[in-house]
Amino acid sequence: MQDGRLGLYYSQWGAYQLELDLLPGPELATQFARRQRAVSSWMWEPECEGACLIDHDERRLLLFCHCGADQSYRLATLAALARTWPGWRVEWAYDGLRQLKAAAGHVVDFAATWSGDPQAGEEWCDVLVTVVHQGRTRAHLVDSAEAVIRSGAGSLDEHRSAWPTITSCPGKVVAGVHLDLDDQTAGVWTSATLRGALRSVGQGWPGWHWSNWEDRAAEQARRVAGALTVPEPDLAAGLRALAAEFDKHQGVASAADPASLLLAVTDLSSAFTHHPTKLTDEEKAVVRTAIAALT
Repeated sequence: MQDGRLGLYYSQWGAYQLELDLLPGPELATQFARRQRAVSSWMWEPECEGACLIDHDERRLLLFCHCGADQSYRLATLAALARTWPGWRVEWAYDGLRQLKAAAGHVVDFAATWSGDPQAGEEWCDVLVTVVHQGRTRAHLVDSAEAVIRSGAGSLDEHRSAWPTITSCPGKVVAGVHLDLDDQTAGVWTSATLRGALRSVGQGWPGWHWSNWEDRAAEQARRVAGALTVPEPDLAAGLRALAAEFDKHQGVASAADPASLLLAVTDLSSAFTHHPTKLTDEEKAVVRTAIAALT
Protein backbone atom coordinates (compact mmCIF):
# COMPACT_ATOMS: atom_id res chain seq x y z
CA MET A 1 0.00 0.00 0.00
CA GLN A 2 1.54 3.28 -1.12
CA ASP A 3 -0.10 6.62 -1.87
CA GLY A 4 -3.47 4.99 -1.29
CA ARG A 5 -2.93 2.34 -3.95
CA LEU A 6 -2.83 -1.37 -3.18
CA GLY A 7 -0.65 -3.73 -5.18
CA LEU A 8 -1.12 -7.49 -4.88
CA TYR A 9 1.77 -9.85 -5.59
CA TYR A 10 1.99 -13.62 -5.46
CA SER A 11 4.75 -16.20 -5.15
CA GLN A 12 4.27 -19.95 -5.01
CA TRP A 13 7.19 -20.28 -2.59
CA GLY A 14 7.25 -16.87 -0.92
CA ALA A 15 5.43 -17.78 2.29
CA TYR A 16 7.83 -20.51 3.32
CA GLN A 17 10.43 -18.08 4.68
CA LEU A 18 8.69 -14.77 4.16
CA GLU A 19 10.20 -13.33 7.33
CA LEU A 20 13.71 -13.65 5.89
CA ASP A 21 12.80 -11.55 2.86
CA LEU A 22 11.27 -8.90 5.13
CA LEU A 23 14.27 -8.62 7.45
CA PRO A 24 16.26 -6.20 5.26
CA GLY A 25 13.73 -3.42 5.90
CA PRO A 26 10.91 -1.55 4.16
CA GLU A 27 12.54 -0.54 0.89
CA LEU A 28 14.17 -3.87 0.13
CA ALA A 29 11.09 -5.77 1.26
CA THR A 30 8.96 -3.66 -1.08
CA GLN A 31 11.37 -4.37 -3.93
CA PHE A 32 11.10 -8.08 -3.12
CA ALA A 33 7.30 -7.93 -3.22
CA ARG A 34 7.21 -6.09 -6.53
CA ARG A 35 9.50 -8.64 -8.15
CA GLN A 36 6.83 -11.31 -7.67
CA ARG A 37 3.91 -11.92 -10.01
CA ALA A 38 1.33 -9.11 -9.96
CA VAL A 39 -2.22 -10.43 -9.46
CA SER A 40 -5.65 -8.84 -9.41
CA SER A 41 -7.27 -10.77 -6.56
CA TRP A 42 -6.50 -12.14 -3.12
CA MET A 43 -5.62 -15.79 -2.59
CA TRP A 44 -8.10 -18.39 -1.41
CA GLU A 45 -7.50 -18.31 2.33
CA PRO A 46 -7.02 -22.06 3.02
CA GLU A 47 -4.13 -22.10 0.55
CA CYS A 48 -2.38 -19.03 1.95
CA GLU A 49 0.43 -20.03 4.32
CA GLY A 50 1.84 -16.56 4.78
CA ALA A 51 1.32 -12.96 3.69
CA CYS A 52 2.19 -9.41 4.60
CA LEU A 53 0.83 -5.93 4.11
CA ILE A 54 3.56 -3.33 3.64
CA ASP A 55 1.66 -0.12 4.25
CA HIS A 56 3.91 2.84 3.47
CA ASP A 57 1.11 5.32 4.14
CA GLU A 58 0.60 4.12 7.72
CA ARG A 59 4.21 2.91 8.15
CA ARG A 60 2.84 -0.43 9.24
CA LEU A 61 4.04 -3.97 8.52
CA LEU A 62 1.31 -6.55 9.18
CA LEU A 63 2.32 -10.16 8.63
CA PHE A 64 1.84 -13.82 9.35
CA CYS A 65 3.93 -16.76 8.19
CA HIS A 66 5.16 -20.16 9.28
CA CYS A 67 8.27 -19.05 11.20
CA GLY A 68 9.35 -22.66 11.47
CA ALA A 69 6.38 -23.41 13.73
CA ASP A 70 8.69 -22.32 16.54
CA GLN A 71 7.72 -19.81 19.25
CA SER A 72 11.34 -18.85 19.92
CA TYR A 73 12.17 -18.28 16.26
CA ARG A 74 9.02 -16.21 15.77
CA LEU A 75 9.78 -14.06 18.84
CA ALA A 76 13.28 -13.43 17.51
CA THR A 77 11.88 -12.57 14.08
CA LEU A 78 9.52 -9.93 15.44
CA ALA A 79 12.28 -8.46 17.62
CA ALA A 80 14.66 -8.24 14.67
CA LEU A 81 12.00 -6.74 12.38
CA ALA A 82 11.37 -4.03 14.97
CA ARG A 83 15.02 -3.03 14.54
CA THR A 84 15.26 -3.24 10.78
CA TRP A 85 11.94 -1.40 10.28
CA PRO A 86 12.57 1.66 12.50
CA GLY A 87 9.62 4.02 12.78
CA TRP A 88 7.21 1.34 11.57
CA ARG A 89 4.62 -0.64 13.50
CA VAL A 90 5.48 -4.31 13.13
CA GLU A 91 2.41 -6.38 13.97
CA TRP A 92 1.42 -10.02 13.72
CA ALA A 93 -1.84 -10.74 11.88
CA TYR A 94 -3.48 -13.12 14.35
CA ASP A 95 -6.54 -13.31 12.11
CA GLY A 96 -4.48 -14.17 9.07
CA LEU A 97 -5.33 -13.12 5.54
CA ARG A 98 -8.68 -11.66 6.57
CA GLN A 99 -6.93 -9.21 8.87
CA LEU A 100 -4.71 -8.08 6.01
CA LYS A 101 -7.75 -7.60 3.79
CA ALA A 102 -9.51 -5.56 6.47
CA ALA A 103 -6.41 -3.43 7.00
CA ALA A 104 -6.33 -2.76 3.26
CA GLY A 105 -9.89 -1.44 3.40
CA HIS A 106 -11.90 -4.49 2.33
CA VAL A 107 -15.11 -5.63 4.01
CA VAL A 108 -14.37 -8.99 5.62
CA ASP A 109 -16.59 -11.66 7.18
CA PHE A 110 -14.50 -13.06 10.02
CA ALA A 111 -17.13 -15.65 10.97
CA ALA A 112 -17.37 -17.51 7.66
CA THR A 113 -15.00 -20.41 8.28
CA TRP A 114 -15.44 -23.99 9.34
CA SER A 115 -12.16 -25.70 10.06
CA GLY A 116 -13.59 -29.13 10.92
CA ASP A 117 -13.38 -30.94 14.24
CA PRO A 118 -10.08 -30.77 16.11
CA GLN A 119 -8.02 -33.92 15.66
CA ALA A 120 -5.97 -35.45 18.47
CA GLY A 121 -3.51 -38.27 18.97
CA GLU A 122 -1.55 -37.68 15.76
CA GLU A 123 2.15 -36.91 15.58
CA TRP A 124 1.54 -33.54 13.94
CA CYS A 125 -0.67 -32.29 16.77
CA ASP A 126 1.10 -29.29 18.29
CA VAL A 127 -1.64 -27.32 20.04
CA LEU A 128 -1.89 -27.73 23.81
CA VAL A 129 -5.41 -27.85 25.25
CA THR A 130 -5.70 -27.74 29.04
CA VAL A 131 -9.02 -28.35 30.75
CA VAL A 132 -9.88 -27.64 34.38
CA HIS A 133 -12.89 -29.56 35.71
CA GLN A 134 -13.82 -29.88 39.38
CA GLY A 135 -10.42 -28.50 40.30
CA ARG A 136 -8.45 -31.05 38.27
CA THR A 137 -6.39 -30.26 35.18
CA ARG A 138 -6.15 -32.52 32.16
CA ALA A 139 -4.11 -31.83 29.04
CA HIS A 140 -4.37 -32.88 25.41
CA LEU A 141 -2.58 -32.24 22.11
CA VAL A 142 -4.75 -31.37 19.11
CA ASP A 143 -4.10 -30.05 15.62
CA SER A 144 -5.88 -26.69 15.66
CA ALA A 145 -6.76 -24.03 18.22
CA GLU A 146 -9.17 -22.51 15.73
CA ALA A 147 -11.04 -25.82 15.41
CA VAL A 148 -11.43 -26.08 19.19
CA ILE A 149 -12.98 -22.62 19.32
CA ARG A 150 -15.24 -23.01 16.31
CA SER A 151 -16.55 -26.45 17.37
CA GLY A 152 -18.18 -24.77 20.38
CA ALA A 153 -18.99 -25.70 23.95
CA GLY A 154 -21.62 -28.21 22.83
CA SER A 155 -18.92 -30.50 21.43
CA LEU A 156 -16.59 -30.21 24.39
CA ASP A 157 -17.70 -33.31 26.33
CA GLU A 158 -17.45 -35.47 23.22
CA HIS A 159 -14.00 -34.15 22.42
CA ARG A 160 -12.71 -34.56 25.96
CA SER A 161 -13.75 -38.20 26.06
CA ALA A 162 -12.10 -38.90 22.69
CA TRP A 163 -8.86 -36.95 23.08
CA PRO A 164 -5.89 -38.85 24.57
CA THR A 165 -4.64 -37.30 27.80
CA ILE A 166 -0.99 -36.31 28.12
CA THR A 167 0.99 -35.96 31.33
CA SER A 168 3.86 -33.91 29.92
CA CYS A 169 4.07 -31.36 27.14
CA PRO A 170 6.48 -31.59 24.19
CA GLY A 171 9.19 -28.99 23.91
CA LYS A 172 7.50 -27.16 21.06
CA VAL A 173 3.86 -26.23 20.66
CA VAL A 174 2.49 -23.55 18.34
CA ALA A 175 -0.64 -22.60 20.26
CA GLY A 176 -2.59 -23.28 23.41
CA VAL A 177 -6.21 -23.26 24.57
CA HIS A 178 -7.15 -23.21 28.24
CA LEU A 179 -10.71 -24.15 29.24
CA ASP A 180 -11.93 -23.79 32.81
CA LEU A 181 -15.25 -25.61 33.04
CA ASP A 182 -15.69 -24.65 36.67
CA ASP A 183 -16.08 -20.92 36.03
CA GLN A 184 -16.67 -21.01 32.25
CA THR A 185 -13.63 -18.98 31.31
CA ALA A 186 -11.25 -19.70 28.48
CA GLY A 187 -8.22 -18.26 26.76
CA VAL A 188 -6.14 -18.89 23.69
CA TRP A 189 -2.65 -17.96 22.54
CA THR A 190 -1.02 -18.72 19.22
CA SER A 191 2.16 -18.19 17.27
CA ALA A 192 0.17 -18.82 14.09
CA THR A 193 -3.32 -17.50 13.24
CA LEU A 194 -6.91 -18.00 14.38
CA ARG A 195 -8.61 -16.66 11.22
CA GLY A 196 -11.13 -14.64 13.20
CA ALA A 197 -12.37 -17.51 15.38
CA LEU A 198 -12.59 -15.34 18.50
CA ARG A 199 -14.63 -12.62 16.81
CA SER A 200 -17.81 -14.71 16.89
CA VAL A 201 -17.01 -16.90 19.87
CA GLY A 202 -20.17 -15.92 21.75
CA GLN A 203 -22.34 -17.91 19.35
CA GLY A 204 -20.69 -21.23 20.12
CA TRP A 205 -19.83 -20.60 23.76
CA PRO A 206 -22.88 -19.00 25.43
CA GLY A 207 -22.16 -17.95 28.99
CA TRP A 208 -18.40 -18.29 28.56
CA HIS A 209 -15.82 -15.51 28.77
CA TRP A 210 -12.92 -15.85 26.35
CA SER A 211 -9.57 -14.02 26.53
CA ASN A 212 -7.24 -13.41 23.60
CA TRP A 213 -3.70 -13.88 24.86
CA GLU A 214 -2.15 -13.26 21.42
CA ASP A 215 1.24 -15.03 21.70
CA ARG A 216 1.53 -15.05 25.49
CA ALA A 217 1.99 -18.73 26.36
CA ALA A 218 2.76 -17.63 29.91
CA GLU A 219 -0.96 -17.00 30.47
CA GLN A 220 -1.71 -20.68 29.99
CA ALA A 221 1.40 -21.71 31.93
CA ARG A 222 0.29 -19.67 34.94
CA ARG A 223 -3.13 -21.28 34.99
CA VAL A 224 -1.81 -24.85 34.96
CA ALA A 225 1.25 -24.33 37.16
CA GLY A 226 1.93 -27.44 39.21
CA ALA A 227 -0.01 -29.68 36.85
CA LEU A 228 1.91 -29.22 33.61
CA THR A 229 4.89 -27.30 32.28
CA VAL A 230 4.03 -25.20 29.24
CA PRO A 231 7.02 -24.40 26.99
CA GLU A 232 7.67 -20.69 26.60
CA PRO A 233 9.81 -18.98 23.95
CA ASP A 234 13.57 -18.64 24.38
CA LEU A 235 14.69 -15.43 22.67
CA ALA A 236 18.39 -16.33 22.68
CA ALA A 237 17.72 -19.69 21.02
CA GLY A 238 15.41 -18.03 18.53
CA LEU A 239 18.03 -15.43 17.59
CA ARG A 240 20.63 -18.12 16.96
CA ALA A 241 18.20 -19.98 14.72
CA LEU A 242 17.19 -16.79 12.91
CA ALA A 243 20.80 -15.81 12.20
CA ALA A 244 21.52 -19.28 10.82
CA GLU A 245 18.38 -19.30 8.67
CA PHE A 246 19.12 -15.84 7.30
CA ASP A 247 22.61 -16.89 6.19
CA LYS A 248 21.26 -20.10 4.70
CA HIS A 249 18.50 -18.19 2.91
CA GLN A 250 21.00 -15.85 1.31
CA GLY A 251 22.83 -18.87 -0.08
CA VAL A 252 19.59 -20.24 -1.48
CA ALA A 253 18.65 -16.85 -2.89
CA SER A 254 21.88 -16.64 -4.88
CA ALA A 255 20.98 -19.88 -6.65
CA ALA A 256 17.27 -19.20 -7.12
CA ASP A 257 17.34 -17.35 -10.43
CA PRO A 258 18.66 -20.40 -12.33
CA ALA A 259 15.71 -22.31 -10.87
CA SER A 260 13.33 -19.66 -12.16
CA LEU A 261 15.03 -19.83 -15.55
CA LEU A 262 14.58 -23.59 -15.62
CA LEU A 263 10.87 -23.21 -14.90
CA ALA A 264 10.54 -20.78 -17.79
CA VAL A 265 12.55 -22.94 -20.20
CA THR A 266 10.47 -26.00 -19.40
CA ASP A 267 7.35 -23.92 -20.13
CA LEU A 268 5.86 -24.32 -16.68
CA SER A 269 3.40 -21.74 -15.46
CA SER A 270 4.91 -18.48 -14.24
CA ALA A 271 2.73 -18.97 -11.17
CA PHE A 272 5.51 -21.16 -9.81
CA THR A 273 8.28 -18.61 -10.25
CA HIS A 274 9.78 -17.04 -7.14
CA HIS A 275 12.16 -14.08 -7.14
CA PRO A 276 14.04 -13.86 -3.83
CA THR A 277 15.82 -10.85 -2.44
CA LYS A 278 19.40 -10.34 -3.61
CA LEU A 279 21.33 -8.41 -1.00
CA THR A 280 24.70 -6.72 -1.13
CA ASP A 281 27.25 -7.52 1.55
CA GLU A 282 26.42 -4.21 3.22
CA GLU A 283 22.69 -4.99 3.26
CA LYS A 284 23.35 -8.43 4.74
CA ALA A 285 25.53 -6.83 7.41
CA VAL A 286 22.67 -4.53 8.49
CA VAL A 287 20.46 -7.54 9.19
CA ARG A 288 23.20 -9.47 10.97
CA THR A 289 23.99 -6.43 13.14
CA ALA A 290 20.32 -6.04 14.08
CA ILE A 291 20.11 -9.68 15.16
CA ALA A 292 23.42 -9.53 17.05
CA ALA A 293 22.28 -6.40 18.93
CA LEU A 294 19.46 -8.42 20.50
CA THR A 295 21.69 -11.13 21.95
